[in-house]
Amino acid sequence: MNKVYRILFALSLVFLLMSCNNSKKETPQGFVYLEGGIFKVDGENFFPLMLNYRVDYREIGDDIVASPTIYYENVNAYESDDKAELLKQMAAHFELIKSLGFNSLRIMADVIREDENGKYYHTPGGNFYLQGKTEKFIESINDVVMLADSYGLKVMLLLKPAMDEELKNLNIAIFKRFADNPTIFAYDLMNEPLYFDTDSNRKKEDADAIVKKWRKLIRKYAPNQLFTIGFSEPIEVFEWDPSLLPVDFVQIHTYHPLRIPNEIWWYSHYVGKPWMIGETSLPADNDEVSYDLQARFVEQAYQYTIDCGGIGFGWWEFQDYINANMNFEANYPGLLNHEEVTVTNSGREVIGTMKPAAYEFVKMHQMEPKSPMRPDNYFNMLGYENFVIRGRIMCDKKPVEGAVIRGWNDNWHVGMNTYSDENGNFTLYSNDKNVHFEISAPGLSKVKFDNYELTYQSVDGGECDFSNLQNVDLEYQKISYFPLLANDTMVFEFKPGLFDKAQFEAYLGVIELKKIK
Repeated sequence: MNKVYRILFALSLVFLLMSCNNSKKETPQGFVYLEGGIFKVDGENFFPLMLNYRVDYREIGDDIVASPTIYYENVNAYESDDKAELLKQMAAHFELIKSLGFNSLRIMADVIREDENGKYYHTPGGNFYLQGKTEKFIESINDVVMLADSYGLKVMLLLKPAMDEELKNLNIAIFKRFADNPTIFAYDLMNEPLYFDTDSNRKKEDADAIVKKWRKLIRKYAPNQLFTIGFSEPIEVFEWDPSLLPVDFVQIHTYHPLRIPNEIWWYSHYVGKPWMIGETSLPADNDEVSYDLQARFVEQAYQYTIDCGGIGFGWWEFQDYINANMNFEANYPGLLNHEEVTVTNSGREVIGTMKPAAYEFVKMHQMEPKSPMRPDNYFNMLGYENFVIRGRIMCDKKPVEGAVIRGWNDNWHVGMNTYSDENGNFTLYSNDKNVHFEISAPGLSKVKFDNYELTYQSVDGGECDFSNLQNVDLEYQKISYFPLLANDTMVFEFKPGLFDKAQFEAYLGVIELKKIK
């Protein structure tokens, strides 16, 4: 072989290797995949318009049966104890959901608890122990998946996270059972770690190691399905840092009009991963909150989601719960109430009437993204006006933008959040003095200090008199957003001049964070 041929041969080998390295694994037909930061199916864009749907897995005779939750239709009563009838009831629900414009469901299969006798699946209508029944449990999930597929609905399946060997084996069995089923487009393997992680002080590195193990299982046993976690508030970054965790996409759960645009803005700007809304709602009973306002909320929350680059939108949830043990927010988030009867296109009857918000979803494909504006209350989400703490976040002598600063009052009763700006500066507003602090940022370390007494000065130069401060115990669940709205139709537009007030100020100083290696 002469010199020219050797060069040509070497070049062809290089190009061949480059071609092999750059070749993209083909996703089988019908499966959802990510390309360019958006969902696709068979080469076409796919925007999950997703409804959360509760399933109770019930032990009926010798079988495990998937049933619409006890809170749907008749209040706190199952409509049947017969599998065929329960699946017919669920079919009516899925038909109705599809007609409203939804193309996917988030199905719950995670309500697994443990006592001295082992792990059991909990439902309001009774529990069953999983030992010896996992195959029947998985088959009941399959009934739901097959039914969803028959109505052209994709499924995100929420599972109990594999924190021990038994749960790991259960998840593997589920992955293997549905590995070739494109109806399941994603697995949600942790619901809101902030609230449901049993380790209240987990290190970021430990959370990352756990999620890497989950991802390895997914890639081995469910290579064609995507993997996500349902994150709640941005303070998830203190432990389950979404920027570090190897999920395929981030799924946000966000509630309350004062918080939603802030949390969307933060996740969209600082996490660095594709993201979608997994859960949101504005509870409405047409008394305390009007159905019309809920409908406007649907439109505006969706608009802000796509404005900020969200690639999916999920609503919590299908029908109101009516339970005296739950609060207003838990009882009235549904698109269907419990009044009168709705008839589907095929003539099936469903107990309850669709709220006006339900009819907003079918219009969403017509909406186009606009240039988003940072929310007016981004640095003072709840409109606190007694105290403000100033400081700056740095890393390697550079300002950190998007750091999350959390403060609590002395008895940990009230907590509040803020974020650092493009210069690393932050303002943490509160109605009570903050003495406990936790600070972190995506990809960076966490700083925490307690019982830290700050010296306050009066903003107007007067004496510091803390004796007559108002609303010192006020936290977001007790704050009505109505008085803050600029008008009664725009849910995320607030009156000007409400979010930069304070009587007393203190300086926390410069906080240094470090990169997570």
